[in-house]
Amino acid sequence: MIKTNKRMILPIKLLFIAVIQVLLTALITYVLVTNEYRELSSQSLDTLEHFLVEQKKQELKNYTALAVLAVDHLYQTSELDNDVAKKLVTNILDKMTYNGEDGYFFVYDDKGNAISHPKQPFRIGKNWWELEDGKGNKIIQILISNAKAGGDFYHYPWTKPSNKKISEKIGYSVYLEKWKWMIGTGVYLDNVNLQLSQLQFEIDEHINKTKNIILILALSSIFVIFLFGVTVNLRQKKQTDEKITELGQRIVNVQEDENRHIARELHDGIIQILVSIKFSLEATKMHLSKAVQEVPKPLQHAEDNLVIAIDEIRRISHHMHPQILDELGLSAAIDTLSADFSDRIGVSIKVFKPRARNLLPDFINTTLYRIVQESLINIEKHAKAEHVEISLSFDKNWLTLIITDDGKGFDINSVSEINDCGIGLRNLAERVEYHLGEFSVVSSSKGTTITAKIPKSSFENYFNQTRVKNNDNNGDIEFGQ
Repeated sequence: MIKTNKRMILPIKLLFIAVIQVLLTALITYVLVTNEYRELSSQSLDTLEHFLVEQKKQELKNYTALAVLAVDHLYQTSELDNDVAKKLVTNILDKMTYNGEDGYFFVYDDKGNAISHPKQPFRIGKNWWELEDGKGNKIIQILISNAKAGGDFYHYPWTKPSNKKISEKIGYSVYLEKWKWMIGTGVYLDNVNLQLSQLQFEIDEHINKTKNIILILALSSIFVIFLFGVTVNLRQKKQTDEKITELGQRIVNVQEDENRHIARELHDGIIQILVSIKFSLEATKMHLSKAVQEVPKPLQHAEDNLVIAIDEIRRISHHMHPQILDELGLSAAIDTLSADFSDRIGVSIKVFKPRARNLLPDFINTTLYRIVQESLINIEKHAKAEHVEISLSFDKNWLTLIITDDGKGFDINSVSEINDCGIGLRNLAERVEYHLGEFSVVSSSKGTTITAKIPKSSFENYFNQTRVKNNDNNGDIEFGQ
């Protein structure tokens, strides 16, 4: 039993180890794939952002170059303080727009005085040297400094004209040295950020999809492993149960063979010796009678005891294994058992059996006989019944034995293993279950019914072999010879 339990536990342990391994593999794969995907995505986003920003910067350079080129003929040919030329230049720059309302040029001198600003004309003529952007930086000073340095870019938050909202902006400025003007322009990066956000959303969607795929694969693997483990475990449990049942039946068969051997030895050996002694005593009595001598009382007493001993040994031999079961079959054995039972305790008994011809296997005969025998013993000991019925029937799929009495019944739940009756019923149930049958006991104050059903499938192969052997295919069953 201990080895059997270990075999039962080991597959369960392997199953849990496999499930844990799958979980760990799925978790590691999930973490590695997710991190790697996020890292690659982050790099791709940075690359794309850099590309788009550089593209915007190049656009700003191009727009600025076009603006400078557009006013270059006025700037190059004008005098230092030619207000007319400056006015013409500011007019040209005010009209040069791009990207709808959001692309324009603004002009400040090197002191921070606003000269041109088409979108915020209120700034013109005022000094904005100390003007700060949303980051707290002196934006006009930075743009003038970049312009004097030959042109550079500056990121800062600024109000977008088209929607009046603060957006991130790239500013670019160049410097007109002769007039000491800073010409600047800029583009807003909200479109770039929107593209990056959409791309980030798509990446997150792909990552979530990958997570779900990993989760589905992990759960599917766990389910397959669990199903496989359960199948293997059930198969091993079934095989173990079959081996245990087979072992139990072997023990029963060995006990039956041993009982059969002892019964034969008692019947053919000891009883014959005792009968021979009985004949000798009878011969001695005849000799004394011829010699007109009185038979001694001890001799008569010995003969009487010898008869009792022979009957008792014959009864024990019959109880251990009735030879009639081997010689005449189950039907005759049940008839004899019933007749002895009725004669011994005075209870009427009826036996109902089908008309049959073919042989049942010995192991079925023995099982049915033991059920009848044990049931009659229990009835004799406990039931106080007046009538007993034994019914043996056979339908398409089942061989059914029913034993009914009208005794006082008993409490089935109170029958325990320490009780002889309980042990006997349990042994009978195990015998029937070995043949894949069903065993039930129903008891009340009106009597007890014991039912044993054995499926045809448990012995049909024996029937087929017997039919082939005997070339007898009439379909009947034989319970006796």
